[in-house]
Amino acid sequence: MKLNFKRLAWDIFVLLYAGLFFYNCLRPYENWFFPYLYTMLLVLWLCKEYYQKNLFFQPTHFPNEAHNYLLRGLFALFFYSSFVFGIATIVWWQRYRIFKSPLLPLAGIFLLGLGIYQREKALHMNVKDKATVEKFYESLGLIIFSMALGYDSYFLLIYGLVIGVPLIILQMQHYIKRLQIKAN
Repeated sequence: MKLNFKRLAWDIFVLLYAGLFFYNCLRPYENWFFPYLYTMLLVLWLCKEYYQKNLFFQPTHFPNEAHNYLLRGLFALFFYSSFVFGIATIVWWQRYRIFKSPLLPLAGIFLLGLGIYQREKALHMNVKDKATVEKFYESLGLIIFSMALGYDSYFLLIYGLVIGVPLIILQMQHYIKRLQIKAN
């Protein structure tokens, strides 16, 4: 694999900036360390996805014309707003925290790791079928719910159930339909 210096330089900049920004943002608050660790692991994973030119919310084995751009845009808006709402829970919305203990963010870190692991397995499966698409979107579901746990947030839990799950189901159905069209 050829080294892409521009993407690597950008990733290093984003990681350093995010590390300093979120440290200064979260450190003054109670139980800040594990949400900070969760945030940095999430940013690190997103940087890896950017470096590899992957859009983390769509399967990579479909051609560009197979993607539903409206669903992609809505899911991106949902995901990045979840990130903002998670940080806001720690900083401004303390009363919307679930337990106010480090245990839930640790569970979020574990769930994030599990979701990323399952996603990587789904991406590297040679079979492009319904089960692969379902496994990919199941892993994305784990990642979005890891945010609710990682930030100890009632709001993100509800937001993920009401907005995130339907978006995941719609995207999954879209790609399964694309597979059926391709098979015929």
